[in-house]
Amino acid sequence: MQVPDAWYVVASSMEIGKKPISVFLFSKKFVLWRDSAGEIHMQIDACPHRSASLSLGEVVDDCITCPFHGFRFDPNGACSLVPETGRAAPNLKVETHAVIERNGFVWLKKGDNLPDSPPWFDELNDGLVSYQSIHEWPTHISRCVENQLDYAHLPFVHRKTIGRGLDVSGTRRIDCTDRRISMYVDVENNDIPTIQFIFPNLWLLTIRAEKFFQFIAFVPATATRTRLYLRAYQGVITLPLLNPFLAPIFNRSNAVILNEDRRVVLSQRPLDTSEAVEEKLFPSDRGIEHFRRLWRANTGS
Repeated sequence: MQVPDAWYVVASSMEIGKKPISVFLFSKKFVLWRDSAGEIHMQIDACPHRSASLSLGEVVDDCITCPFHGFRFDPNGACSLVPETGRAAPNLKVETHAVIERNGFVWLKKGDNLPDSPPWFDELNDGLVSYQSIHEWPTHISRCVENQLDYAHLPFVHRKTIGRGLDVSGTRRIDCTDRRISMYVDVENNDIPTIQFIFPNLWLLTIRAEKFFQFIAFVPATATRTRLYLRAYQGVITLPLLNPFLAPIFNRSNAVILNEDRRVVLSQRPLDTSEAVEEKLFPSDRGIEHFRRLWRANTGS
């Protein structure tokens, strides 16, 4: 699967507890697991012995253990124990990738010419409370991203929810650079970007400056499957005791709105917008046009 070099979210930190989990990224299956110090490790989810899924095993002595024959692999991917011989097999290795935890996510660095840490939005500071839901759409990441860069669909797709009564006539300011897209949709508050996007996979909607935001990390699981980590960040009600009551409310509301988008986006063909050469874009699509230009330039597609 061709994707631009960038920092990618692999999973949410809260998904990885004592048991290993399996995730897809770039059309490959990986296992994620924590050692006794809490560090997360990412390896191909296949034992090099007989290809059983390591994610079905368990963590023993800071090693991932194959569920089939008990082979153990350390954080560097080397086989530390073959039960039938009672010895290590240092030449038997599982492919391993370095990951880091930041802002409640596990990140993978794809490419060499990138910053040492993943990008983030300054608006999402530690004073905000967040509520997360995870969604998976059976389409290419480009369709998912472009839907969130399209403000003109709001009064039609979301006519009964967030788009009710919204006027999208006229033009809006859209600033584009080689890594960011900023869209000033709110004509009454045009000094603050309503939508911000960090290429190729991070999106932020400002609903109320400093107090209320919506965030999505897009994860290219395969060429036809995309995971969306949707978070609502708010700084209005921050008492920890209220989080268990507020989380379901925010997540249910977000799911309703996202499902309105999903119904339409899944109808779009081709799935990969780099192949959508017959589509005719309008002024409101300037952010989408720029995204496509960046995608082509960074993937060779």
